Amino acid sequence: MRILLVTAMFPPVPTGTSFYSKNLAEALRKRGHEVVVVTVTHPQAAEAGCNFPVYRLRALHVPLRKMFNHFRVTSIFPKNYELMKQIARDHHAEVILLVNQYLDIAFPAIFVSRKCGIPLICSVGTQLQSSSPRHHRIFGVFDRLICGNLVFPFCREVVAWDTQILQYLSDVHGPKVVDKTTVVNYGPNGDIDAFLVHEHDYALHNQMLGVGAVTQQRDFAALVRAFGLIADEYPRLRLRILGHVYHDAAVRLATELGLGERVIFSGEQPHAQVVEELKRSDAFFVSLSGRYLGLGTATIEAMLMGVPVIANVPLDLLGKAVLRDMEDIVDLDGLAPGVIAEKIRRLLDDDALRETIGRGGREFARHHLSWDQVSKDMEALLFSVVQTTRNGAEW
Repeated sequence: MRILLVTAMFPPVPTGTSFYSKNLAEALRKRGHEVVVVTVTHPQAAEAGCNFPVYRLRALHVPLRKMFNHFRVTSIFPKNYELMKQIARDHHAEVILLVNQYLDIAFPAIFVSRKCGIPLICSVGTQLQSSSPRHHRIFGVFDRLICGNLVFPFCREVVAWDTQILQYLSDVHGPKVVDKTTVVNYGPNGDIDAFLVHEHDYALHNQMLGVGAVTQQRDFAALVRAFGLIADEYPRLRLRILGHVYHDAAVRLATELGLGERVIFSGEQPHAQVVEELKRSDAFFVSLSGRYLGLGTATIEAMLMGVPVIANVPLDLLGKAVLRDMEDIVDLDGLAPGVIAEKIRRLLDDDALRETIGRGGREFARHHLSWDQVSKDMEALLFSVVQTTRNGAEW
């Protein structure tokens, strides 16, 4: 197949969606498909190492300091529409795969889909949500107005990265979107073998690790409170959080609890640094507090490296592949600091338990969350859509 992958998030932007876009393109290319990526301009853009063409559209950078530093607007430039159409025609694209629904690069993709008669599929990995009930309702209204009327109706199929994304689509958009949605999971940032080569040392390292932008939906406050409950019992223990701080509640809380030197907010770091910190961590903590939860790219990488993961996610998050509590993952029902503290104690006090969960999570991720498996599942969906289009079906 000849696939035009359209995404506003692509390296060097260090986000899960960016990593997803590049790795999916590479995996589909590895399976023998012709893949072309259309993304947006970036001052540090470098396509070295990509085995597929990458085109960049003109974009206006509008950093939303408390929400999203990497926001770029493309649809206001008329030439972007014609450029994407020319790219699609030059490469004889058979299908357009749009990564995420809420950024305005969707509009040039829709334009090209309609003008050239190329089916459009949207891969959804981000829910529009807020921890504030009022803001959440506002997000829902705009989601239905914009994505519900201006994006999803033009998509032949929709991909949900997990069952929580599927639930979000059901709650906000209902059957009209869900009926054409398929769950296809995601993988790590890079070749799975690069993570599997690491043999984790389960001797005590005295480091807990959290990774991801610190937002209202992932503020790490519950983890900081839990850390405060056990800090005196483990005087050498440190908590390190890697990610840009948009919401500083956890930072302020660490100071209030007198943990400023032991709770370290390291900011946004290169992927290589995340991997190094995983190697010296006893556990990886996933802390999403919104209505819809998820694992994220860094969590999959932690699992592949054999680092025990503590997460407050549904065990059936990944669909047919069901996680096992205390075997593949340490599952939390909510974010009660006392419960988190007790789970951390159990891990810190038991080398064998850390190894059991670390190895179990590794095998789970190896079997279900490799890009080889993800690209096979995505390939089947894309091929079905292309075949339907060739057969002249209405859409």
